Amino acid sequence: MFFCKDLFRSLARHSRKGLLALAVAVGLSAMLFLFAGAVASYQGELDRLEEDYDLTLTFTNVAGTSTKNLIIYDDRLQAIEESGLAEPGFYRATSFFSDGTEDDDAFLGNWWVQTVEAFTDDSPFEEAGADAVTYFDGYDGDSFFQGEEAVCLLEEGKFQRMGLSPGDSVTVVLYTSRQGQVFRGEETTLTVAGTYRELPPAYAGTNMVCSYWTMRRELKAMKLNLWPSQASMAITDPDNLNPLKEELKELGINPVDRTLNSFAEYGRTAVINDSLYIASAEPTLRSLSLLQALWPGVLAAAALIALLASYLLIQSRRQEIALQRSLGVSRGRIFFLFFGESAIPALVGVGISLIGCGLALGLPLASLLLPGLGFFCAFLLGSAAAVLLLLGGDVLAVLAAAD
Repeated sequence: MFFCKDLFRSLARHSRKGLLALAVAVGLSAMLFLFAGAVASYQGELDRLEEDYDLTLTFTNVAGTSTKNLIIYDDRLQAIEESGLAEPGFYRATSFFSDGTEDDDAFLGNWWVQTVEAFTDDSPFEEAGADAVTYFDGYDGDSFFQGEEAVCLLEEGKFQRMGLSPGDSVTVVLYTSRQGQVFRGEETTLTVAGTYRELPPAYAGTNMVCSYWTMRRELKAMKLNLWPSQASMAITDPDNLNPLKEELKELGINPVDRTLNSFAEYGRTAVINDSLYIASAEPTLRSLSLLQALWPGVLAAAALIALLASYLLIQSRRQEIALQRSLGVSRGRIFFLFFGESAIPALVGVGISLIGCGLALGLPLASLLLPGLGFFCAFLLGSAAAVLLLLGGDVLAVLAAAD
């Protein structure tokens, strides 16, 4: 209690030096906060650009004139998925099946088969209309298309012709094809998870729909390749753009060449819609990179100035410290008295600057706490070093020099 009274009496007696320490703390910490605010502002602009631009990787033919009816290598899609640089968007793959019914009436490659479409989401049904699909209990668009469960949707007429009920299963033989070649798989049993009335014209004649992941798993178990005819992927982090382009290069996926045959079927080419994003983000990214490179130097400079300022403010009172020591005041009491006189103005100054800059910049105070804490610690370090040096000095020499 008495120590606190002595501390505040001393602060009142040396108000000028206290105000100087307060001004140093406000000015230097404000410089740090404004710099941190500039970094946060540029980072916020980059985040906004990321939200404004949906970056996608789209497979196309070599001339970039078509994104559909391609022959895409599913193993390359899997490699990109496993890299974490992009995540699946919309995939479509057309395969075939036979079930021994009269619906096996499409002649292809010496096999009587029906068409099964595999998708990664229910967007084709959304395109067809709200009543295009009916899911049975336990299933919906998300659970059906995001899982690998051995389930399927049947065309409503086929479901009725087969005399099935909700939850029944069908046993089919799967096939896949590439450039007119048909590859026969094995029998598999799929649970009917729902029915659909129609699909958009692009999918006309389809008797069954599966999740893409289900089809991938089933064909892989049969040692057959899945050949998607359409694929796009979402790039969730713009920082992945350059690594993704390197990954595509290693996988043999080339950029568009509009001078080549526009009717090529193989989807060995991909397009990234990043030109507008790059044009918008590059200036901001350059400024942000510069500020981030300067940030350690700015923080170190502010901390050094704070340390020197607090050190010099304490050194200016060496005679007072020597006098108190000559009167028998303990070293610990002197240390905490003078250290507290330095800490309080610094703490108040950082607090004033923190609140003022936070309000002016519109930033949450939590984002400014770290640089403020670093500055405050440097200020205290300088004060502690100065007091400790003076406590270890020659009292008589200091008092004699004063006389």
